Amino acid sequence: MKRKERRKLKSNELSDLINKAYSLAKKRAKEIAIVIGVAAFIFILFLVQRYIQAQHLQKQSELLAQINKINQELYENPEKIEDLRELSGKGKFTRMGYIYIAKYYTEKGEFDKALNALENIPESKKDIVYYQSQLLKAEIYREKKEIDRALEIYQEIEKSKTPYLSLDIVLFKEAELFAEKGNNDKAIELYNKLSEDYPQTYYGYEASQRKEQLEGMK
Repeated sequence: MKRKERRKLKSNELSDLINKAYSLAKKRAKEIAIVIGVAAFIFILFLVQRYIQAQHLQKQSELLAQINKINQELYENPEKIEDLRELSGKGKFTRMGYIYIAKYYTEKGEFDKALNALENIPESKKDIVYYQSQLLKAEIYREKKEIDRALEIYQEIEKSKTPYLSLDIVLFKEAELFAEKGNNDKAIELYNKLSEDYPQTYYGYEASQRKEQLEGMK
């Protein structure tokens, strides 16, 4: 008897709970509808944003394909430099156009034009394209015999500890420039660091050879 009463009591409690929940939901139906509506609106905005991003990425990829094609034809058809300049921009991939333009002018010995092209790549987006432009800029200053400006760029890259570049090439270039300036002690210091920190890389091995050469000159 007591067991039946307990079951009936539990059944009544559950029924009361369901009724209270239903009553609360009925009273706040408008609020719940608003919350659901806002959530649905946010979700739709998210989907629209993803769609726009996908479309933009596709467009950038198509532009990059055109840029690469023109770059391959550039040395046989120099007049296409204007087409390349027109397609270049500040987008994720279209910045490569400025790097190709800079490389073209660098090989022709027109260093100022090359530097002007690289100035179009903003510092706000420091990714692999940006750091490739910085390496090229440093090489151009080296060709112009502006060693200190080239060194400054390499040292800034080193300080950034960017994941987009292996620092062995940066340290190696720095060491070469110090050697060119006649600061062999600093060059040896960097070559030694390279051979210790990057023993399995090309630049680590080459650094050990350069270090021996400089030490033999003392």
